[in-house]
Amino acid sequence: MPARLRRPAAVVAVSLLALLATASAASGAAGAHAPQRRQLATAALTSFKVVLTATRAGGSPPSATVTAAGYRAAAHGWKLIATRQIGKRGAWSWFATQVCGLTVTQLKPRPSSAVRWDSMTVRLLWGPAIGCLKPVTEHWR
Repeated sequence: MPARLRRPAAVVAVSLLALLATASAASGAAGAHAPQRRQLATAALTSFKVVLTATRAGGSPPSATVTAAGYRAAAHGWKLIATRQIGKRGAWSWFATQVCGLTVTQLKPRPSSAVRWDSMTVRLLWGPAIGCLKPVTEHWR
C-alpha cells in the first residue's frame, strides 16, 4: 500500500474503533442505570394473575415503589391488563418490604358470582418493628 493511502486508512480504522467503543460504553451505561426490581409475589387463577414487584427508588436507606400488574389469560399466555401502584411512590423499604398476604379474585363475590371481577387484596410488611399494614384492594376491569 502506498504511503499516502496508509495514513487515511489508519485514520478511518481508528475512527471506527473509537465509534464502536463509544457505542459500547453508551449501551453499557444505559443498562447500568436501569432500576433494580424484585418480584415480591405472584398469584394466579384460571383466567387472572397478579404479579407484585418492588422497584428500587433510591435514597438512604433505599426506598421502593410497589406495583401490582394484573394479567388476563390469552390464547398464547398472559396479557397485561394494567399496572396499579400500591401506596405512594417510594413509600416502601427496599430491604424490609414483603408480602404478608395476597388474595386474587376473578369473579364478583355473591350474589352475582358469574360476573368477571378481577381483583387482588394484599397486605404488605412495612418492616419488622411495625409489622403488616392494613389490606389494599385493587380492581382491574
